[in-house]
Order: sequence, then structure tokens, then C-alpha cells
Amino acid sequence: MTKILDIQQSIIAANGNVKLAKDLFVMLLDDLALRQSQIESSFKSKDFTALEEYIHKLYGATAYCIVPQLRQCTEIAEHALRNKEYDELESLIDKVLKEIKKLTSDGPDFIDKDWQELKTIVE
Repeated sequence: MTKILDIQQSIIAANGNVKLAKDLFVMLLDDLALRQSQIESSFKSKDFTALEEYIHKLYGATAYCIVPQLRQCTEIAEHALRNKEYDELESLIDKVLKEIKKLTSDGPDFIDKDWQELKTIVE
């Protein structure tokens, strides 16, 4: 089973600041519905310039909230968009949207976890 969130790495990315790591994750979760809508809309209308921008922003957000699966599929989709590899785009966007839905569904469970306790594992 793959990890949808790596709390330990998120804390490391936030320079050891547990509260910041958790706050960034909450911000990501709060933003996912908008990101999903933007990605779906721009893909449907074949506005690949806007789609690349939305994918890029989502990929950037995954640099501080370590969500490995979403990070990987947004990176691949962004690469395809930059290189105008539109033949593969439908399956890539489907993967991104699937990961957004998984994170939207399962992500809130992580908010209630004791991230401070997990910090000691990485020190």
C-alpha cells in the first residue's frame, strides 16, 4: 500500500516545525476542491496553458506537504504539458484527479494524528 502522506518528511520539509507542517497540509486539503475544478475545467476545454499552470501550482504545493503519489503524478503531467505530449494527457490527468480524490477522502484522518509524536522519530 502506498503512502498518501509522509508526515515525517513533511516535518523535515517544514524545517522541523510540526505546527507549520500540519498547517501547510490543512491548507493543501482546503485548496484541493478548487484545484480539482480548475484542472477538470481546463482539461475539458483543452486550455493546456491554464492546465499547465494549475498542475504546476499543485506540484509546488506538494514540495512542502509530502504527498508522494500526488507529487509524482503532477510532476509527470507537468512534464508532458511542457513538452506538448498531449496524447498521454488524458491518462495522466485521470491519475492526478484520482490522487486528489484519494487525498480529499483520506487526508482529513491525518489532521487528528499527533504529528509532534512523529517528529521524534525523525530527530
